Amino acid sequence: MLIGPMAVGKSAIGHQLAQQLGAPFVDTDAVIVESHGSIADIFAGRGEHAFREIEARTVARVVEEAAGTSTVISLGGGSVLDSGTQQLLERCIVVYLECDADTVAARIARNSGRPLLAGDGIRRWKALFATRKPVYERLADIVLDVRRGSVPELGRRLEAVLRAYPGGIGTAANDTAANAAIGTSTAADPATEKTRAADTAANTAASNIPAAKQEVEK
Repeated sequence: MLIGPMAVGKSAIGHQLAQQLGAPFVDTDAVIVESHGSIADIFAGRGEHAFREIEARTVARVVEEAAGTSTVISLGGGSVLDSGTQQLLERCIVVYLECDADTVAARIARNSGRPLLAGDGIRRWKALFATRKPVYERLADIVLDVRRGSVPELGRRLEAVLRAYPGGIGTAANDTAANAAIGTSTAADPATEKTRAADTAANTAASNIPAAKQEVEK
């Protein structure tokens, strides 16, 4: 499951990871668009509350359909605010993509299709992130710094950590539920504690890969 703020690259990194693993990839925003039309139109015509209800139902369906597989799932930035979605994430390995406003600034400037970022996009992004950050931190099992490195490099780093993570990719426990969730944040102590053992093990597996942050880096 990929979680975190908008514009961090969840879809690109999730798709890369899925390709490396030979696993299915699902972007819940894309599923919503396919079934209900553009997210901007849903916001404009029906409001954010209606969108969040659609989003929560979509996430629940995607996670249920992915049960028993190693599916990589990317979630929308605000989806984790739903209590039901938070419970679903307990079945998954949640990967939190660490970034900052500078990381996403260029992407936000190029993309005007995000209704919650209309107007001063960076200011709005920072405000949303400040509100959502504690939730991302609490839900994260693994933190990956995405401020440096290409998408393929980040995918390799993440794969190495997931393969070393207890109950992660390539283990029997991995087959009990959908597995990989990717999100964004700045570094968080709770997430650091969750990932310390996995990251230590991953150092050997990833020894030929430039270090990300050892939460994947500490």
